[in-house]
Amino acid sequence: MDEPLLTIGAFARAVGLTASALRHYDECGLLVPAEVDSGTGYRYYTPELADRARLIVGMREAGVPIETMRVVLDSPAGEARAALAEFLEDQSARTARAEEAVRGVLAAVDAGPAARPALVELPGPVLAAAIRQVRHAAESDPASELASVLIDVGSTGVDVVATNRYWMAVRELPAAAEGDGGRAVLSLPDAAALADRLDAITTAELRIADGTLTLAGQDLGRDTTYPAHRLVLAGLEPPVTCAVLAKADLLAGLDAAAYAEVDLFLDDQTRLRSPHTAEQSDVRGVVTGPPSRLRLGTALFGRALAACLGEEIQLAVTAPDRPVVVTSPYQPGFTALVMPVRHNSEG
Repeated sequence: MDEPLLTIGAFARAVGLTASALRHYDECGLLVPAEVDSGTGYRYYTPELADRARLIVGMREAGVPIETMRVVLDSPAGEARAALAEFLEDQSARTARAEEAVRGVLAAVDAGPAARPALVELPGPVLAAAIRQVRHAAESDPASELASVLIDVGSTGVDVVATNRYWMAVRELPAAAEGDGGRAVLSLPDAAALADRLDAITTAELRIADGTLTLAGQDLGRDTTYPAHRLVLAGLEPPVTCAVLAKADLLAGLDAAAYAEVDLFLDDQTRLRSPHTAEQSDVRGVVTGPPSRLRLGTALFGRALAACLGEEIQLAVTAPDRPVVVTSPYQPGFTALVMPVRHNSEG
């Protein structure tokens, strides 16, 4: 007898995950439904997937990254143990570094004067467009700290940032700023409402202090931490392979792949190929540097492409396991980072 199929809601309640988390793990290829209705797109699960889901829940609570989860779930027990041991060792090292950094910050707080609020002026519709452009990179689960948009005022202007740790979108807006800089993290609803207000403001005067953004007397801000995106961008290694590719060809190839992951071959004949079938599609463009192969999450890469303006996109590749830098030749201030999917380099 065939196993009964559970709706995504019933399965989510059974294993302790939200429906949005299940959709995310489907997009990552980590927990694929037993069936997907071709007409409605509804996902259905079998009870036998519950054990795999509960392992994911445990690793998620421990902060295990997707790449390590994949090894634990799909490798022999010895490799799974080694991957988790490496994760614990890294966590211990990060904790030690964090403690040292916090002690340094506390010392600086005790010794230095209070920071001056950040003050900046810039066109309201431009900031509104930047918020809408990056917000699709944010985590969709409202309970997540990353279901947010960061407004970061620095010495050279304003950065608008969103990320879910698997891809990041950053829009840099040049502007003259006063004060010591500052950042405010806005929930997605607050960010959307702010963008709507900014559409009607010719020149927006922003003030950021203590994590709160003030515009025309209204205060916005979420009491949460947020990744240091400037350090992430500054730490990127020089690219080995670069490409300028037709965005329409890439989007069409992602649609044709019909799977959660797709391989991108950058060489004299750039192409997208499904890792599960022989189907592939050509991509027009120019590649400089040695040939490179990347495995990418179809949905994540598609959202990064959609955020780029213009008919072409630029890719900068360091290695198959390092972030891919996606930019637009039509908008120098926009950058997206997309994490490739771990895969066997053979084939």
